[in-house]
Amino acid sequence: MKPISEIIDINSENPIKISVFESKKLKYPLHYHPEEYELTLTIGSCGLRLAGDHIDEFGDIDLALIGPGLPHCWLNNFIEEKKDESVNIKVVVIHFNQNLFSDELLNRRELVHIRSLLLLSKRGIIFQGKIREEIKHKILKLKIDPDFSTWISIYSIFDKLSLSNEYTCLSSLQYNYKGKIDEINNFEKVHTYIFYNFRAKIKIGEVSSLIGMNESAFSHYFKKRTLKSFTDFVNELRLNYAAKMLTNTNINVAEIAFDSGFNNLSNFNRIFKKWRGFTPHQWRKKIQPGIL
Repeated sequence: MKPISEIIDINSENPIKISVFESKKLKYPLHYHPEEYELTLTIGSCGLRLAGDHIDEFGDIDLALIGPGLPHCWLNNFIEEKKDESVNIKVVVIHFNQNLFSDELLNRRELVHIRSLLLLSKRGIIFQGKIREEIKHKILKLKIDPDFSTWISIYSIFDKLSLSNEYTCLSSLQYNYKGKIDEINNFEKVHTYIFYNFRAKIKIGEVSSLIGMNESAFSHYFKKRTLKSFTDFVNELRLNYAAKMLTNTNINVAEIAFDSGFNNLSNFNRIFKKWRGFTPHQWRKKIQPGIL
């Protein structure tokens, strides 16, 4: 996974870019857009979504709006979900810049709700329920090369999204770190190593050495940019992995605990309960009622 400052080929004359991707595995790299917004529809996948200081699971249909400067990614290779090679993951991404909605438009009373939506998107937003299903169908009908009807549809999409209450903000109010060009290499090394090694015994010294920092300096660096300690960040990845295993498999709890990267079952039970409000056994019975 490569975090990058993604350069989007849009400008004042062409403020929209629509991209469609299909693949067997979702590997959406950690990145951010200095000035652009991103509305992403993901179909047929599940895994982890990261936006700012927020890490969470996403399901078979995911609709997210990400504002400028907010680091984000989708990753599904932490569990091999796709057994049927004929099934494709589909991702539709709509990038746009501030020229789609000029200040003059957003200052109009009729568009105040869209202005509020764009402000909230700086924290990242996911949509659920009926609005997600409605917007999914609208997005799938869009043409890759925008014409007049596409513009009308996109304005309609944002009108409906901004009037909906079926949404959740992702990163916290306290999160205000924005990606910086001179930190791209550090961003890449740290997050790549963590995401591909969180199920193993991972030490902060191993990660800090990747970017030439001592452990103390790295702890401060990492906390400032994620609002989480290194240990809490790694444990959150492990807990999401464990929750997915508890939900989708019948593997016993002890095996899941060790496979997720925890080396102590009682510690896993304690941390999981603090995170979800249930022990792993209780969580499994809640999600899979037939499991004893």
